Amino acid sequence: MEHWKMVQGYEGSYQVSTSGNVRSLDRIVETSRGVKQRRTGVVLRPRINQDGYRKVTLYQQGRGERFYVGELVARAFIDPTACQEHLLRADADRLNDQIDNLSVKPSAQHAYTSLLEELDWLLTRQVELTTWQIREIRRRYRTGEASIRRLAMVYQVTENRIRNIIDKKEAQYVV
Repeated sequence: MEHWKMVQGYEGSYQVSTSGNVRSLDRIVETSRGVKQRRTGVVLRPRINQDGYRKVTLYQQGRGERFYVGELVARAFIDPTACQEHLLRADADRLNDQIDNLSVKPSAQHAYTSLLEELDWLLTRQVELTTWQIREIRRRYRTGEASIRRLAMVYQVTENRIRNIIDKKEAQYVV
């Protein structure tokens, strides 16, 4: 079933659908001579640009601006910050702007921010280790059974914390 949402920045004038259609809404516009005219809404016919993507022109206060249909669909239904460069099409068909065919790959900035948040969470998260686990960490390292990196992965703590446990800077009371 086709669902419609308003186009960002053109609320009350245009809508975009999950099927990749764009329509204008019934409205009253004022011409350059100051005459008010009633305009009936219609489904817009997109043009195909030289790269093979569908584009429509949306008008606001007499000025037109061209938009990729896929970008309008993605902004309305997936991610309000989506742009054409970050759109992925499942079937690689540039003319298929349906919502189930589109996905947005994260920008480098978004991926970097996400990675920093995950790292911050790992560093601030305090995992409680039992006395038995601390003894086991020291034993496995002393016998050469596991490296510091491997122990950190197994116990889900940082390598620095494993070093501190081995050097008895942490949990000195555990023998």
